[in-house]
Amino acid sequence: MPRASAGRLAWTGVGHLTTTATWGAYPSHTLDDVQSGIDVVHNALLLDGPGRTVVRGPFRPSPRSVVHREMVMSPKPPWFVTNRTADTTGRLLTDFAATPRWSALPRIFASAPRG
Repeated sequence: MPRASAGRLAWTGVGHLTTTATWGAYPSHTLDDVQSGIDVVHNALLLDGPGRTVVRGPFRPSPRSVVHREMVMSPKPPWFVTNRTADTTGRLLTDFAATPRWSALPRIFASAPRG
């Protein structure tokens, strides 16, 4: 299996939130030598013995990304600790997930970019 470069790897939580990305222990651990665990979850594609999932993406937020000529995730994801509207945006997204409706979208789109 090729090694992943340490360059532009995204936060591991992004991989966990992606439903098709496997998440869990490295294969071949046994009950005698558990280390990080024994199995994986989120194997929605039913891959036989997945090794790992590598998520790549922009790491530097704006404006530092401009200096390095990198793309940036915008708006800032609500799980970032530096997101100023994480509580409001998270609440709005949760309400939308529970009861999807077009009328809720303007408030979400107004709150998210201010993070």
